[in-house]
Amino acid sequence: MIMKQQQPDLKWYVLYTRPKFEKKICREIDYLKYENYLPLKVVTRRWSDRIKQIEEPLFASYVFAKTDDRHKVELLQIAGVIRFVAVEGKPSTIAASEIERIKLIESQGRDIQNEDYFAEGDQVMVTQGAFTGFKGILMRNVNRQSRFLIRLPLLKQAISVEMSASDLLRIN
Repeated sequence: MIMKQQQPDLKWYVLYTRPKFEKKICREIDYLKYENYLPLKVVTRRWSDRIKQIEEPLFASYVFAKTDDRHKVELLQIAGVIRFVAVEGKPSTIAASEIERIKLIESQGRDIQNEDYFAEGDQVMVTQGAFTGFKGILMRNVNRQSRFLIRLPLLKQAISVEMSASDLLRIN
């Protein structure tokens, strides 16, 4: 991680990348002399002939990079960078304090695991598929599969359907 210059208008952005390109992209960002961060976790992988511990990105397909508005285009030109993570079409920034919190957690050297973003009971809306626009409550069954619950108060009935978490948006 090499820093270009200390400027007060530098902000942390999140780059969405092609799968398995995160480390290569960080090397390219280093070459451009921008500060970047790729949180890693240690995982155990088993092959037919060996077992090995390797480092993988904590957030697959995401890299944090610090730059200013004038130089964002340089980051987009790196092979494997797809886009900035954006809200309403505008690249979003992440607070430096959030980056520091992730670094602190990573530095503890403990077993870090990714967890589901949604929790049982969350108010959600379906964003893709036949149920797009439906609002309801997320519940889980015994196999930890996400189930989308729709309550019909007029009928005093409820139905549920298995859904992929990627098709849901938390609204509460």
